[in-house]
Amino acid sequence: MFKEFNPNEKNFTDEASYLNKELENSYDSSVYNWKPGMVDEDGKMLKLRITKSTLTTYKFCPRMYYYQYVLGLKQEPTEAMTRGTNVHNVVEYFWKQIDEDVLKQLTQLLDEDKHMTAKGILREFMPKPEGGFLYDEDICLEQWFTWQWLRLLICYKDNTLEHWKAVGNEVEVHAMDEIEVEGQKVPLHYKGFIDRIFSDANGGFILMELKTGKWVNKPYKMSSMRFEMEFYKEILMKSQHMEFLPVTHWGWEYPYGQINGGDKADWIVEETKRLSTYASRSIANVRKKLVASHVNDDFPTVHSDKCKSTCRHLSNPCGWCSYYDICPAWNKIKEMTI
Repeated sequence: MFKEFNPNEKNFTDEASYLNKELENSYDSSVYNWKPGMVDEDGKMLKLRITKSTLTTYKFCPRMYYYQYVLGLKQEPTEAMTRGTNVHNVVEYFWKQIDEDVLKQLTQLLDEDKHMTAKGILREFMPKPEGGFLYDEDICLEQWFTWQWLRLLICYKDNTLEHWKAVGNEVEVHAMDEIEVEGQKVPLHYKGFIDRIFSDANGGFILMELKTGKWVNKPYKMSSMRFEMEFYKEILMKSQHMEFLPVTHWGWEYPYGQINGGDKADWIVEETKRLSTYASRSIANVRKKLVASHVNDDFPTVHSDKCKSTCRHLSNPCGWCSYYDICPAWNKIKEMTI
């Protein structure tokens, strides 16, 4: 059993925030295993629930999505999952501690050229479990902390320290929508947790995602990250969180990006103005296919009879899929690789 660590009083998933009763009722009436005409015990029509994870999983493989979300088959926990959970919990805790009093204290110490004292105060906001971390969380968190410290020094130098602090921390966003697929109108409920939101210092906002896996500076990786960030941007626009609009930038942090042969630890911030258009089309395309799969009750495997031994899906995602032993395409994969 992997050991999880959470210094917060509650897990962010236990602190639901809907803004209003209409959104709360919409969420309560949404399910992952939606079918046309599905109603609850009171006869109320149900909605299809869509999240970043459902879209990205479906994009990888519709059959994997079917097993995980429609059938609700749980994946076995892994070291990587536990590391990600623990790192996210510590970072969430860190930003919860940064209030106006802390910023004033940091400013005074930096004014007095007491950099190490200021840095030490920030480190106190990153607790560790008794006995230390077990899954390289400390490596990941040390790099992340270094980036935040460097950001703080830059903001202090530019006299913009107030923009160093995250204005949104594990922001839960809900939104409602409806799309038409194959002549049928399907009600949707979107849910998402945005890791962090920062001010861009010019009236706009930056969405930031924290990742604890490997980073490779390849077009497909950039595309996948923009896909995720566009989803957050769109549900913010569909929701009533006007306090975080407009979204002018998005970014992602990979403080342990060198793991498993990754390029390096890296973080990237981009303007959304040009990149958002392509990402939005990609979101719309995947969403339409996902909804069509529910309408038609058809969730095909990513493989087909036309797959060859060089098929890129032999290792991604099939190489780490938890459902390969029940997947109808798996025997075909084994035959291709023997």
